Amino acid sequence: MAALNPVFQSESERIHRDHQEMLHELSALDLALEHMGTGSADMTDTHCVVKARAITLAMARRLPELFMREESKLFKTVADVSTELSAFVEEMKRQHIVLFTMVNSFCVALDELANASDLQAAVMNLKELGMDVSRALRHHFTAEDHELQGFL
Repeated sequence: MAALNPVFQSESERIHRDHQEMLHELSALDLALEHMGTGSADMTDTHCVVKARAITLAMARRLPELFMREESKLFKTVADVSTELSAFVEEMKRQHIVLFTMVNSFCVALDELANASDLQAAVMNLKELGMDVSRALRHHFTAEDHELQGFL
């Protein structure tokens, strides 16, 4: 069984740790997003945007490597266990593409904020987009950890 393979076990544990770190980062992103548009001063929004941008850019850099490791080191083995896990793995692969696109779109929106003609509306749109990204990533990591708990 794959769980007995030390390399597989090591990679599985690393992926689980990465998920936990990403969930922690998502909590920090959520906090920055929650404070966007709540202050009367532009400094609050600026600080929150800078924080959200830093977190999101770091995630955008980490996600491709994490997704590649999941697909090459974990999913290939897990998919052979059952047809249900095979279907789950295929769905997670599909979500990887969608999630990476969402994160990149959010990065672009963060970068384009300075060009907004209506800054308040742009900040609120950015907040909503960021929360959508955060929810989707959180749901994805949680689903993987739950469904693959015997392997992680």
